[in-house]
Amino acid sequence: MLARVYLPPFITALFGGLFIALGVLTFGNASLFDGLFIAVLLFAGIVCRKNINIVSLLVIIVIDRLLQELAWVGLSSNDLLKELLYILTLVVLIVVRYDPLVKIIFPIIMLVIGAEIYWYVTDYPAPQLYWYITLLLSCLVTRYMIFSRLDWVEKFFPNKSQSINLDWIFYKLIGTTAIILSAMLLEYLVRHVFNFAQVTVIYYSYPYLVHAIATFSVWATFNESYKQLQLRLIKA
Repeated sequence: MLARVYLPPFITALFGGLFIALGVLTFGNASLFDGLFIAVLLFAGIVCRKNINIVSLLVIIVIDRLLQELAWVGLSSNDLLKELLYILTLVVLIVVRYDPLVKIIFPIIMLVIGAEIYWYVTDYPAPQLYWYITLLLSCLVTRYMIFSRLDWVEKFFPNKSQSINLDWIFYKLIGTTAIILSAMLLEYLVRHVFNFAQVTVIYYSYPYLVHAIATFSVWATFNESYKQLQLRLIKA
């Protein structure tokens, strides 16, 4: 009886500390952290294979990661894609215009486009902002997919669609990442348009902030999966 009461919080705290430690240890080692992330996704997928709501959310996260990898390869070797990226971003902003973040992101994107034109006209060695734009675009699309997940599940799996806690955890974490990316873009503009080269607060904080968010998302995925496993064990 005592085990059922105290064991779940103990395990949650134990693995919470473990993931924090792993997050610190894997900082600066993207391949190792990606391995950890994939391992947790596989664990969650196996444990929650009968829960279409968690599985569908995991599919969205996996698709997002794969598209980021493809974008990194494509953008690093194709200047045309970099130019089309801004057009695609504007299109996506129109599609997801009901997302509260659009009110923040849209004016920043317009400022970035204006700066890009200014740098081109003045032959200024412009900073490479396309990767941050890509990540921002990824955040918007993923939030839209998470928001629309219930409708898609209901369409293909009638009467099984249900909002889950992990939906809102990822929705908010991705939103936080988008705000950090927006701040990063603004800071670039301050440095390269107004010549305040010393303004680098977000630039140097960015890796730590994003890694902390990613670490928490890994822990949240594991924790929600563990809860599902716990429910199955109790029923058994």
